[in-house]
Amino acid sequence: MVIGVAAAAILGFGTLTLVGRVADFGRIEEAWDRAELGWLALCPAGLVLAYAGYVAGYRDMARADRGPVLAPGVTMRVVAVGFGAVALGSGPGGLAVDFWALRRAGAGLHEAARRVLGFNTLEWAILGVGAALAGALALSGLAGDVPTAMAATWLAVVPLCVALGMLVSSPRAAARLSRVDPARRRHGLHGVALRRPGTWLPWVADKLRVAFADSVGGLVLVRHVVRRPVRYRWGIAGFGLYWLGQLTIVQGAILAFEEHLNPVALVLAFATGYAATALPLPGGGAGGVEASMAFALHATGVSLEAAVLAVFTFRVVSFWVPIVPAMFVATSIPRLHEELLPATPRQSW
Repeated sequence: MVIGVAAAAILGFGTLTLVGRVADFGRIEEAWDRAELGWLALCPAGLVLAYAGYVAGYRDMARADRGPVLAPGVTMRVVAVGFGAVALGSGPGGLAVDFWALRRAGAGLHEAARRVLGFNTLEWAILGVGAALAGALALSGLAGDVPTAMAATWLAVVPLCVALGMLVSSPRAAARLSRVDPARRRHGLHGVALRRPGTWLPWVADKLRVAFADSVGGLVLVRHVVRRPVRYRWGIAGFGLYWLGQLTIVQGAILAFEEHLNPVALVLAFATGYAATALPLPGGGAGGVEASMAFALHATGVSLEAAVLAVFTFRVVSFWVPIVPAMFVATSIPRLHEELLPATPRQSW
């Protein structure tokens, strides 16, 4: 754990140092000297809002469509452990923790996989839709000096993804695409080393078919939730509050080191820079996120020196501060393992 945190620190701060050299350390020092640090009070408020929203969204999505009901305290600890797994490894580490928690809570193998993929899809879909709307406003001239390519990309890609998701998750298509043949599930990863080389390709192809089926199943769950916004209001609003909290942290940091950034431009810059966390980068995307977000903010009109300081502040508040409770919660995993066990057996698919 300590090695993982140290590696993330080296990657993150090392990248910001390189970007700082481009910005000129003298200008960064001047930006710090004229900073209005009172605005930084928005950052911890944004962090609390973000993680309260995430816990609410996580719990609501877990129970959707007869899923396991997690106690609020247990959900908070699972989220904390998942965050630690992201920080120490990468995005898939957090997904693995979510999968373990749902399996332990009584979800079946494919049900757990589909729920994990479903609520991660919903989480990113909310950010994507927000960025697409911001792109439309930017192209209408309501965001100031925002690169046309940045705005147009979000406006073009997100509706296409939504359309494809609706197509494959429709009842007729999903019944065919999400079906998994039970006879194909008897071999796990442990058997790949014992296979003859000639059988590896069919084995991989079979696993990819199952993964695609579970991905479609995750989209079906998202469709189920989105079509019932009142029943699963915290599943949708919770992830919306999560992104609002993250944006509040960035906005507080920018206001502290720069006069102002149009909210539409802020959404576009944040979504563009934060997209690096979706890649399986080590250390929770340390290094890649810092560079991409600093240059995305700079592209929307923030001076590079202010962008470096704002991103540094954002990462300290949103990434490094939560690592401390994550490390403490990680020591209670054996107890959490028992608390996740459902009180009564449930039918899972």
